[in-house]
Amino acid sequence: MDILIRAKRERVEHKFEDKVPSNTVYCYWTGIHPKNIETGDKVMFTDGKTVYAEGVILGVDDFDGLMFEPLKRVSYPQPKKAPTRGFTYVDKDVIQ
Repeated sequence: MDILIRAKRERVEHKFEDKVPSNTVYCYWTGIHPKNIETGDKVMFTDGKTVYAEGVILGVDDFDGLMFEPLKRVSYPQPKKAPTRGFTYVDKDVIQ
């Protein structure tokens, strides 16, 4: 199961692979602790219309939240309606 997070680009910008130090293995997104995900699932960030960043989920930490690889820049319509806050699960079969 993949997840879609609604977030302003400014909150995500420093997590792009071209912005993090070259030895960075993972990034965190705090405040969420999704239950229905596995290592290798996708995390997508949307502005409410367009997915502008995505990465591979590495796990969930009880203290720090979601761990994922540094993000790639993308641009495609969000696969389902994004929540106004937080995240939503996305079935893999509806993603491009």
